[in-house]
Amino acid sequence: MGEATVERLKRIAPRLGVKIELVAGLSFLEPLLSRLQLDLLDGVTVLDALSIEKMQEPVRNHLVLAQVYNKTIASRVKLKLLELYPDHYPVLIVNAAGMTRAGTQKTTLRVLDHHAVFDHYTTLYLSPYKGGSIGELIEIMARLRAADGCPWDRRQDHSSLRQYLIEEAYEVVAAIDSGNDRALIDELGDLLLQIIFHSQIGREGNRFEFADVVTAINNKLIRRHPHVFGTRNAADADAVKVLWEEIKSAERKDEQSTFPLAVDEALPALLRAYKIQKKAAELGFDWPTIKGPLEKAGEELSELEEACKIGRQTEVEEELGDFLFTLVNLARFLKVNPELALGRTTGKFISRFRYVMEQVEKSGNNFSDFTLEQLDLWWDEAKKSGN
Repeated sequence: MGEATVERLKRIAPRLGVKIELVAGLSFLEPLLSRLQLDLLDGVTVLDALSIEKMQEPVRNHLVLAQVYNKTIASRVKLKLLELYPDHYPVLIVNAAGMTRAGTQKTTLRVLDHHAVFDHYTTLYLSPYKGGSIGELIEIMARLRAADGCPWDRRQDHSSLRQYLIEEAYEVVAAIDSGNDRALIDELGDLLLQIIFHSQIGREGNRFEFADVVTAINNKLIRRHPHVFGTRNAADADAVKVLWEEIKSAERKDEQSTFPLAVDEALPALLRAYKIQKKAAELGFDWPTIKGPLEKAGEELSELEEACKIGRQTEVEEELGDFLFTLVNLARFLKVNPELALGRTTGKFISRFRYVMEQVEKSGNNFSDFTLEQLDLWWDEAKKSGN
């Protein structure tokens, strides 16, 4: 265990025609577990400190880190673990387990490398992590969906959850716009829950599970970043975008997609129009300059005004739709996501209207007691104050 010399001999021996016989013996692990009074079957994860960078999340088993030879390695271990554990997390430094000079020293992660006890016989021990993890979230979701779980959760399926997935995505965007990290953490958690929820439903139907979702996105990220994981070159963000679309286009051909403008019909109308126009532009169906969509917006506005004069509701609705579709195209030219832009403006409207309502309440009168001109004065005040 952790013997590099043995591994080298195993690689070299066949080339030399030498037969190697491995004889089982006592490793460092048995005396270490004895000293820690741990049973291996209770769940013990043993990792090589020299490969600590591969660790991606806290370990919910007893964690043993071997080959902490010196303070340099201890520092690397500390920095990596601080990405996953709190700085006050307890660590036990075990030296020379099973030998006469065996000893242990308690410390915390923050000051781990401040000690001068590291040598070839040093091992670190961390107790099972009790904080949140993806594994725990999957377990909770499975429990909620169990026969004796939550009736509401058990009743859901992929279709019934669609609305919540959309709502949670928008709430994440709102949290980002607010600049509130606490809110963003909460909303990202709600969005992650939807992914776990759908994965659990897929698992129950023997269709797919969360591991398949993770594998799919891992493979996609590696496949679409050949400038990082392969031999392609991309000097800047624009070059990356071109490369990404090139690979994406090849993938579509492999999947034999029949219609190039295929976009999920469940998307909000504004966002769906934006995505469809973007796909059409990628095929070359686009205005050469921004003058095109600007003139088209003016043309559609005139047609809308004419429909309003005639007064036929169906025509008004159709012309309004055309006008909105043109505005979406204009937003795309301006590199503005219309869904996000409208969301921010709506939030701004609510903020200013709230200010107007507060002034009405302070006056002691009813909202209907004021003229539009009077209300507009407060609206302008809110606008000038930055709301």
